[in-house]
Amino acid sequence: MKRKVLARFLTAAMAVSLMACGSGGDAAKENTEPAAGTEADAPAEETGSDEADGSEQAEAPASDEGGSDYGGITLTFLNSKPEITDAFKKVTSAWGDAHGVTFEITETSNPNDTLMANYQSGDAPILAVVDDANVLDFASEHLLPLDGEEWTEYSDMSKYVDGKLYGFPLTVESHCIVVNKAVVEENIGREFAAADYKSIEDFEALLEEMRGNGMETPVAILPDIWSMVGHDFYPFYAYQDGTGDGAFALVDAVKGGKDIYEDELFYKHADLMSRVMAEYNINKADPLNADHDMTVLALADGEVGFLLNGTWTWPELESMGASKSDDYTIMAYPNGSSSAGKVMAAPTKYIVVDNSHATEEQQAAAKEFLNYLVMDEAGQKALIEELGIVCAFTNNPNVPSDPINKALMEYISNGDTVTYLPLSFPSDYRDTITPSIQKLMTGEGDIRAVADVLNDYWKNNEPNGR
Repeated sequence: MKRKVLARFLTAAMAVSLMACGSGGDAAKENTEPAAGTEADAPAEETGSDEADGSEQAEAPASDEGGSDYGGITLTFLNSKPEITDAFKKVTSAWGDAHGVTFEITETSNPNDTLMANYQSGDAPILAVVDDANVLDFASEHLLPLDGEEWTEYSDMSKYVDGKLYGFPLTVESHCIVVNKAVVEENIGREFAAADYKSIEDFEALLEEMRGNGMETPVAILPDIWSMVGHDFYPFYAYQDGTGDGAFALVDAVKGGKDIYEDELFYKHADLMSRVMAEYNINKADPLNADHDMTVLALADGEVGFLLNGTWTWPELESMGASKSDDYTIMAYPNGSSSAGKVMAAPTKYIVVDNSHATEEQQAAAKEFLNYLVMDEAGQKALIEELGIVCAFTNNPNVPSDPINKALMEYISNGDTVTYLPLSFPSDYRDTITPSIQKLMTGEGDIRAVADVLNDYWKNNEPNGR
């Protein structure tokens, strides 16, 4: 089976760029990160402008009727969620052909640095998919307020800065544990239910059972900084009380002199990651230099039962041979908190519109396209069926087709979610804490050292989002 799936993966890799969710400096690759991410996604080098392939776009949903004709203008579009670039090309081309608009889409794994360079050079994109922190950083000087647009009526997840709306919520994602349910059940010989593993002790016992049944390392931890640091070490903020207010309260307590080492959830989560997850990690021998694609493939191929990542990983899994009929699901990080069993869920990526260099006509076209995604039947289908996301808009009747996003929708429908938004992290947060966490995950450091870094950071920095 491994050779067969690997062959499919290598073939697919020649045609598509395999990315995950998330990039620099915000909450959920968003991951996105999307990301998530809210920084989200497997890093990709920024690519050059790449217009959509017309042969693929015939399958995209038909665009709305009666819209404007913009006479052949061009909208540049920066995308920091690379796993949906191909889908974006199809969707934008279908709408653009009907409205006299050509979209030029480029990718980046670091929207903050890319946008900064774009604005310095006077060549900023008209539209951009960005992380939460990027909206905060660029809003006042460079972004177009979107208050009053028709789509705003159907979501309470839009991004506001100083009372003005700047961010169109593209996707709701979850930093979570992705589960190959069929593989786990085959190993343990009974049904797997995520709700049975809410504590560290229960999950550790499950991993030990799987090891005893022949799966030496049932867990896969991605080596990427955006994932290992940017996602795997955020949950203790969200699980304080399951809300952004609880996350802000933790930061304020640290600023007031609390030692975060004494915070029960911080310590439990750091212990879960460094002692339990690291012990059963398929990349245990060299966790920082493992191959990203092969780590994801380990889940698709059944070498592991659990992948620490997020709901954005489905396009990668599918390109590696996973089928929408396969039995995948998601679960929360088992931390024994009062919110244990609930997954983190929040917008991880936003679309913003330029207000520094875009012409009025370009801005009008960009806003009309965003309204199309929310208000038009074809646009609604495009969000779910083409982009493959969990939608942030309540008027969208479509249901995701892949098992991972279906599972997230079930958690959302049941009210089993937590979030640390609107708290988001300054753009240097992740870089600052990365060395201490990498040492922790390789056994060269300890939880005390991570706590010291966080104590010092929050005493000298303010969280975003208030």
